[in-house]
Amino acid sequence: MDWEKPQKMHLTLNFLGRVEEKDIPLVEKTLNRVVSSYPPLTLTPHFLETLYQRHEPSLIYLAASSPELLDFQKSLSLSLSKIKFPQPIRFLPHITIGKLRRQDPALTKRYLGQIDDYEFSPLPKFTVDHITLYESFLSRSGSTYQKKARFMLQSTSS
Repeated sequence: MDWEKPQKMHLTLNFLGRVEEKDIPLVEKTLNRVVSSYPPLTLTPHFLETLYQRHEPSLIYLAASSPELLDFQKSLSLSLSKIKFPQPIRFLPHITIGKLRRQDPALTKRYLGQIDDYEFSPLPKFTVDHITLYESFLSRSGSTYQKKARFMLQSTSS
């Protein structure tokens, strides 16, 4: 079990995969248009979940969904699909807190069962006032992120 370092934790709204350098300005323009049309969001991580992936590490994550967040994520996904970035049919915004590396299937199943049985109490609310576009780099030692751009949600002081 590998827990994410606090400085790496973030709310994932979308995953684009490989993006060519020439396409980054279009992604940034699209993100800016969508993000600036939404007000800040207040969220509460309300459940702990796992995503079992047979040939990849299984994720342990916190979900912080709300109708406003799901609408925002759907709008973002639709806009990105229109500019050549196909989107999954379903995607749940989440905060990855750990990963179970592929190992003995029985051990992995036991860990996932313990997490599924865990009685989770919602965490304190937090406010999302901006979205950050990251580039991720994968290696044997885990992922690292490089900030590419930051987009502010609609200002409430207008």
